Amino acid sequence: MFFQKFITVINALRHAVAAVLVLSAKEGETDTAIAAGGQAREHAFLLKTLGVNQLIVAINKMDDSNYSEEAFKLAKEKGEKLVKSVGYKLENVPFIPVSGWKGDNLVKKSENMPWYNGKTLLEAFDDFTVAEKPVGKPLRVPIQDVYTITGVGTVPVGRVETGTMKAGDKIVVMPSGAPGEIKSIETHHQEMPSAEAGDNIGFNLRGVEKKDIKRGDVLGSPDAPPKVAKEFKAQIIVIHHPTAIAPGYTPVMHAHTAQVAATVTEFLQKINPATGAVEEENPKFLKVGDSAIVKIRPVRPTCIETFQEFPEMGRFALRDMGATIAAGIVKEITEEYKP
Repeated sequence: MFFQKFITVINALRHAVAAVLVLSAKEGETDTAIAAGGQAREHAFLLKTLGVNQLIVAINKMDDSNYSEEAFKLAKEKGEKLVKSVGYKLENVPFIPVSGWKGDNLVKKSENMPWYNGKTLLEAFDDFTVAEKPVGKPLRVPIQDVYTITGVGTVPVGRVETGTMKAGDKIVVMPSGAPGEIKSIETHHQEMPSAEAGDNIGFNLRGVEKKDIKRGDVLGSPDAPPKVAKEFKAQIIVIHHPTAIAPGYTPVMHAHTAQVAATVTEFLQKINPATGAVEEENPKFLKVGDSAIVKIRPVRPTCIETFQEFPEMGRFALRDMGATIAAGIVKEITEEYKP
């Protein structure tokens, strides 16, 4: 159950451009949430490292403290330290006192907190900006599942991360390099002539057998095929580990729909997670809270892109022992695989 919850969080962050981080006004709960291994701490680091730059912090359970301004201030002070430590600018992060149980300050301004003059949570949503869909970029469709339907053939499903596609387009499946053609596209059992970034679709391929396409593969255009890495350079931040990690550590990497064991082969630099300044060259180990530039080698060639070129495809998490160990972004593909 926890694993499924983690996958849901990672998939949500992979697509997100904004988020609400929920803390508690109840005594002791925020301390637990922001401590090492705490859920709020983990989510804050994941949000920032995975490129979610718009944030609201909701201080929940205000009803538990009888809507005390002092309780809000205490929780807010702790939340400010957390979001600042991961690199957010406090002037851009609103803190809103709410009660999910009673509905205070969610949609309508609460009469129970006359000391608060800011926006409700719903009003604060209006301050989020919506990024343009990356339809002008080369096609990238990470494969979620592949089905064989009698009378139809091979039907992969996935989300169009970038670009556009339509029936009749030539495509290539990576890392296998299998060429093919889009026969038809549908969503929610309705056929559609084309699809673009943001669409969740199923599609029928001509010329691609089921053995040539699987979960974690990426569909792209032949003139700008998805990159496949044998090794890449990344910036990571260690979120949770009982001791420390050293070069040679091999957790499971979760990137878009791919899950593959990957070895952290080299620690190049330890950096300040908020500013990016280099603090140490070639560190011997990394502990919780450390951010670093590292080299990672998946156990098999894996489709992945640099965060600068394809933010949607350049985020990943490292997981081990039932926990999220680190999250990161791809800086450079240092060794590319060619099928």
